[in-house]
Amino acid sequence: MLQDGTAPRVALDGDRTVERPPARRGELDLLRALVVVGLVFFHSAVIFGAGEFPVKAAAEYRVATVLLAFGATWGMPLLFTISGMGVWYSLRSRSAGAFARERLRRLGVPLLVGLLTVIPLQVWLGLRRGGDPGAGAGFYGRFWEVQPSLDFPFLLEAVPGGLFETGHLWFLVCLLGFSLVLLPVLRLLDPPRGGRLAGLLVAPLVAVEVLLGSEVGHGGWHHLSYAVFLVFGFLAAGDQRIGRAFQRWWRLAMALAGLGFAASGAVYAAASAHGDPLTGMEFLSVIFRLVKTLDGLLWVVAILGLAGSRLARPRAPTAPGRRLGAYLNDAVLPFYVLHETVVVAIAYGVLNWQVAAGVRYLVISTASLAATLALYELGVRRHPVTRLLFGLRS
Repeated sequence: MLQDGTAPRVALDGDRTVERPPARRGELDLLRALVVVGLVFFHSAVIFGAGEFPVKAAAEYRVATVLLAFGATWGMPLLFTISGMGVWYSLRSRSAGAFARERLRRLGVPLLVGLLTVIPLQVWLGLRRGGDPGAGAGFYGRFWEVQPSLDFPFLLEAVPGGLFETGHLWFLVCLLGFSLVLLPVLRLLDPPRGGRLAGLLVAPLVAVEVLLGSEVGHGGWHHLSYAVFLVFGFLAAGDQRIGRAFQRWWRLAMALAGLGFAASGAVYAAASAHGDPLTGMEFLSVIFRLVKTLDGLLWVVAILGLAGSRLARPRAPTAPGRRLGAYLNDAVLPFYVLHETVVVAIAYGVLNWQVAAGVRYLVISTASLAATLALYELGVRRHPVTRLLFGLRS
């Protein structure tokens, strides 16, 4: 029985009956919300660890870098996998044309709003903190000095020496672009037979990471890898046998993922002595990306299996639970668009404090979380125009 008390739909597959998944899975909404909220703490840590960010602490702290590596291993792959599951559920109730229009409205409009507002602001703050004269008069015009790009799904790039960037909104660029381009393929796939196809996706995932390299600015993975995770999530949502396999094997997957993360760290340290482990073609660099790729996939399987076995309950949610779920589901996208710029703005001032790095991190992360939630609640959620601009239903 489903959460609303109805029986699950079934489809005949030859002589077999294949169980169709329920119309909504609350654990996926919760996971998505947790990952997006966790990005506040992740991007606050980038300030003190390795990686590019508009504002940075004067010194790099090893513990922050290790935590960043751990989060990057599974965070964005999990988010794209859940997004792929969402695509499957969405296509069950609408045509391809309606799906494309919805994507353009709910992702394209917030993406454009973010590129026009929050991204230039955080770039400007970064230049100001670094004493760059480019933050003066004419900055906004210089930011929009762009040229076409052939690196799909990124259709624009900065001119040489330009300031344009997508910032953290690269996620929306990839999700929108891959969802639309892969739409004809997804319509042809047969999710009830997805277990076989999902296993085959390991090869292209490894090929992309090993041959093309990983990208620090895109969550530590090549952006084409996220297209693979999107398809993986689509197939996993359509075949309940995959979900049940995740639930059976999540403990083993998590144990192997922990070992894999430790192994990838050791290989990364060894490979760093000979080149760039993320892009180099030296033997150890290739081995690092191979281990990292398999490790990320194991973490996704383990987390989805854990959530499916512990959070998915065959009972109707309570009224407060439904209200909380609806609130989180609405808040995720506006929160994502706003959060990094809030982190940059708060860190702009806090980094000058003469206190321990740990104290500054706690202040930046907790204040950014509270400020982003306040911006969503007071500046987005309650106004019809801002709801439209941030992809929410009126």
